[in-house]
Amino acid sequence: MNEQQFRQQLAALTTLAKEQKMCVSEEQIAQHFPEVAENTEQKKLLLEYLSSQKISVGEKADLDEFLSMEDKDYLEEYTESLTLIEYIEKEQLTEIMLSAMAGDKQAQEMVLSQFLSQAVELAKLYAGQGIFIEDLIGEGNLALTLAVQNLGCLESEGDVWEEVSGFLGKCMMEAMERLINEEADEKNVDRQIVDKVNRVADVARDLSEEMRRKVSPEEICSNSELTMDDVAEAMKLSSNLIDSIEMEITNDDNGK
Repeated sequence: MNEQQFRQQLAALTTLAKEQKMCVSEEQIAQHFPEVAENTEQKKLLLEYLSSQKISVGEKADLDEFLSMEDKDYLEEYTESLTLIEYIEKEQLTEIMLSAMAGDKQAQEMVLSQFLSQAVELAKLYAGQGIFIEDLIGEGNLALTLAVQNLGCLESEGDVWEEVSGFLGKCMMEAMERLINEEADEKNVDRQIVDKVNRVADVARDLSEEMRRKVSPEEICSNSELTMDDVAEAMKLSSNLIDSIEMEITNDDNGK
């Protein structure tokens, strides 16, 4: 198995785990990684990776252990509100799903209400990844609302229950994953900004200490690999608060 095949199998196993509430069996691991299953060291590394992704092997993990006290308090209040929703038996709900697929608005509302609790369970899968569970549930509920309105795109020839529930679950999971990825991208941009400002500030500070005075942007560039554009951007991002630099940079400066 080459690296690309390994990554594909790992992605497939991770997807399967999410469908099974973050749990896979030894047999499923062996099916996806027959070579790894026979190698003690490689299997140990694979299990460590699964554990880092909160995926348990054999028994289902207790997802509540990844929740903060704030998340738990919110969940207690939110799930209490869901108890007011009347539960519909699977057979009857399947008939309602068919009506919802045909565009019946009332049926769509009923399907929506029955899957609100699933948004809670799915949100637990993504707990501890930098997003409050309240926001995960909110994003899941929004995706659920939109998905219910688009049930007409599904075929009604197979198992309606499996098809509809799978579609709704997939839409909610994708929405939550998208939220997490967007937050991660935003944090990465923030880190890059901080790193850029710190890089200029460090050079300016060291040079200022050496010369025992504030330094000009030109001196910073002459004594480092930084350009005038780097210094100008750092000054702008820091609102001109790098006090080791002698003057404010204008947009007319050119890089070196």
